[in-house]
Amino acid sequence: MKSCILCQSSESKTVFNENGTPILECKSCGHVYSSYEQEEHYEGYWDGAEQTYDLKWWDDAHRAVYSDFISTYLKSEKGNLLDVGCGLGFFVKAVLTKKTGWSAVGYEISKQAVKFANEQNGMKTVYAGLVQDSKLPKESFDIITLWDVIEHIPKPHSLLTYLHGLLKPGGILFLQTPNFPIQLAKANLKVKLKGMQEGVHYLEAKDHVNNYKMYTLANLGKQCGFTDPKYKVLMPILSVSGSKSKLAVYLKLAYYYFTKLIFAVSFGKINWNNTLFLTLKKP
Repeated sequence: MKSCILCQSSESKTVFNENGTPILECKSCGHVYSSYEQEEHYEGYWDGAEQTYDLKWWDDAHRAVYSDFISTYLKSEKGNLLDVGCGLGFFVKAVLTKKTGWSAVGYEISKQAVKFANEQNGMKTVYAGLVQDSKLPKESFDIITLWDVIEHIPKPHSLLTYLHGLLKPGGILFLQTPNFPIQLAKANLKVKLKGMQEGVHYLEAKDHVNNYKMYTLANLGKQCGFTDPKYKVLMPILSVSGSKSKLAVYLKLAYYYFTKLIFAVSFGKINWNNTLFLTLKKP
């Protein structure tokens, strides 16, 4: 990552250094990216010879946010949904279970994750491979979702442009990703309290290669042909990574309600939530 993906400027400043990997902010447009050069289609996120999956996290803890999404965005009785980077298939399962009039298809680059989705999760509409190679019919989906995907992709323009072609006119692209300004504040606090340590989650510099703010994520969508960016604050994942404390979950919920109130009274201008939830429209 030698230059900014939004404006191509190579002028940047370091805003965080994670165990020797600088995270950079573009001096021209403000986009933030890691200096780590990740491969474009990294397959190792779900894979491993002895890989096991924390289903308390990937299933139970995600049910609230998936339900919130479904009640917020899937108001019609029927439609077609595509989930890109669908992992173990739990979101596809939630849609098919709660909205029986909807079809839901998932694509995931990890064959091991898709095997779990097919064999253990019973999801027959989850497929392995790049969605760009899927040969899905053009203008066939009402909504396309990317949950915790966009931050992992070094050069996302080609993917989003391809997905633009899969949406029906008036269709919606949904992007969910960490809210960088809030994540940076948390990372700096961790450094002050614990110092810089190996194995501690800061900003995932070798995993989250692009880091988004509200306006930079919206700008990415606009550059790929989308319009009408709209943010919402949805329920959080009801678990805290690395902790089994119920108190930590209650604190996370309290913070969610606080940020939702701030977002509402500021008419969507102030977003202190941990996560960005953005919809973009295909004209």
